[in-house]
Amino acid sequence: MKKFAGIALGLAAVAAMSGMAMAEETKTLKIGMAWAILDDGQTNLTNAVKMFLEEDYPDYEIETTLTNADGDIATLISDVESQIAKNPDMIYIMNSVGDNGIVPAIEACAEAGIPVGIGVAIDADAPYTYLYEGFSQYACGQMQGEYMESIYDENAEYKVACITGDAGNVAGQERTTGFKENFVDLHDNVEVVIEGEGNWNTDDSQSLAEDWLIAHPEINVIACVNDDEAQGVVNACEAAGRDDVIILGMDASDVGKGNVDAGAQAASVGIDFGGVAKACADAMVQCAEGKMEGTGNEVKLTTENLFLYTAENE
Repeated sequence: MKKFAGIALGLAAVAAMSGMAMAEETKTLKIGMAWAILDDGQTNLTNAVKMFLEEDYPDYEIETTLTNADGDIATLISDVESQIAKNPDMIYIMNSVGDNGIVPAIEACAEAGIPVGIGVAIDADAPYTYLYEGFSQYACGQMQGEYMESIYDENAEYKVACITGDAGNVAGQERTTGFKENFVDLHDNVEVVIEGEGNWNTDDSQSLAEDWLIAHPEINVIACVNDDEAQGVVNACEAAGRDDVIILGMDASDVGKGNVDAGAQAASVGIDFGGVAKACADAMVQCAEGKMEGTGNEVKLTTENLFLYTAENE
């Protein structure tokens, strides 16, 4: 009996030591994700980021906390403060609203000793690391321009309306600039008639398009910075009986692809959220482990994760 008892004790000790080794091998990280707008595109990105955090880091126990500010900068700052209270290893702010208005939240993270990464570069001098990798907002608009080049007719007159995001959103501005510089500015027979802010949503964009089609019936191209806005334009054009308007969207969301398939929307610039999400997930872990310090706030962008969704190449 003593012999078996000794064996049992020995096995228990080995198991305990094994458990301690496993505990030492497993790294625990807490990551806060404060999102400005959780639309279809950002929801896809978020789900993909979580998947890569789980699949690519099997030796980690990673807990994520997600908040959605619904496009309001004050709510976004409050969300970051609530994330700070949870004492995470890092906070990732997808700051697609407010531009430099997010600086107080960044500084609050720094005061709490929590590394912070942001998803849209700002020009303020603040203690953050730029983490959003994978594609260029400008290149999204550039691809819209390239699509228009593919159907361009030198004998036609293109009267363009541009619906951007909102006044404080750098991403929307860059997307619109990419489109204008790579199509509008290249031709004498292309003119921007009017621009407005669709605030990334269908209702505001529909209201804009309804007014524009009455005030400027010559409009025959409307470029939007996401597919939710494009949906608003589709609604307005259908109500006005206008099937001659070339409608451009971005994100290649289910809404956008459905409209392209139905012939209501000409094209949508798609984003390979898998490639982008993997880059973001890796950057989050590196930031949480303190490996991003001293890397600067340079914008790390590529165009390799973009594609054009049209009826011809769907």
